[in-house]
Amino acid sequence: MEHDPIKIMLDEHELIAQAEEVIENLNNSWHNNSEKYENAVASLIAFFREYADGHHHRKEEEVLFPAISNHPDFNLQDIIDELEQHHEDFREYTKEIEHALEEKEYEKSYTVLTNYLQDLLDHIAIENDELFVLAETLLDEDELKTIYFKFMDIDMELGDERKTKLEQSL
Repeated sequence: MEHDPIKIMLDEHELIAQAEEVIENLNNSWHNNSEKYENAVASLIAFFREYADGHHHRKEEEVLFPAISNHPDFNLQDIIDELEQHHEDFREYTKEIEHALEEKEYEKSYTVLTNYLQDLLDHIAIENDELFVLAETLLDEDELKTIYFKFMDIDMELGDERKTKLEQSL
């Protein structure tokens, strides 16, 4: 399909998952250079807030989840509710990481960051393996095409150039 919104979501997931290597490389780095560690984690927080939450989760919450939930054949609202709760949890994680950084609690910030990453990777797996398959099963080609263009509108509204910079920041 030419205008495939699920491919967009999968590609964004793949990019978000690349943060794993960046985070692994930060382990104990605050001992050598706390300022560099702080800057790296601040960049990750910006990436997660603006890219993962701002672009990606917004597409899900404003477009994809409602399209699935409103489909007459859909009867698994619990999965949508759970995924939305994950998004809220992720927002709390970034606040907690940021607070630990401000307090110079580097080990705590790293622990929370790695917990966040693991939960995020689990969340991505659920969406890839269940939600997106469900969307492709329930929604016809025209509905998927409409979702695609709504996704494009969100990216344009938030700024395509900024999105590209965030993608390159990892």
